[in-house]
Amino acid sequence: MARYKNIVWDWNGTLLDDVAVGVDTLNEMLGRRALRLLSVEEYKDRFGFPVVEFYQKIGFDMEKEPLHELSLDFVSTYNKYATSLELNSDVPEVLDNIRQIGIKQYILSALREDLLQQMLQSFDIDARFDKACGSDNIYATGKIERGQRMLEVLDICPAETLMVGDTVHDAEVAKALGFGCVLFTGGHNSEWRLREKAPVVRQLKDLERFW
Repeated sequence: MARYKNIVWDWNGTLLDDVAVGVDTLNEMLGRRALRLLSVEEYKDRFGFPVVEFYQKIGFDMEKEPLHELSLDFVSTYNKYATSLELNSDVPEVLDNIRQIGIKQYILSALREDLLQQMLQSFDIDARFDKACGSDNIYATGKIERGQRMLEVLDICPAETLMVGDTVHDAEVAKALGFGCVLFTGGHNSEWRLREKAPVVRQLKDLERFW
């Protein structure tokens, strides 16, 4: 019998392979402002939520450009690179295997909810999930409050739920909501950071030992 009845997935970086797109987006934004560019390793060492704090750390002047303006710039620049987006390896197979053993699957994302649902449909995986919960804005402030609202309306027992993410913040969300947690090292944070917070996997197909 499965240890968990519910899996709550993160989207960006966990199911969606968008680290390179995210770094390219930021570097274009930084370059336009004559700021220092980031390597993928530096990005993964530093990225975090709320995104406004990350922006300040990498050099954006939040007094000259408020979060709203930078967020609009990020979305429009990201969309230029988004045509190359793919799912991470083994995602459809992993999702199908979980469904076959009767575990319910959800998504909890900092991405705006309508955009999240559009992307799930475009990759033809929306039917795998009982519910996809995203943000109501583009500011990527974090997911704890959205997760709390999710628990208020969905029949999810936290003690029977595992969160799978790719950032330190996902571990913080899982702790705040009472979920178990496993972190994927192929996403937006460095493996050394993740190991300080929760068990890790390098391939999503290795998650099966946690069910």
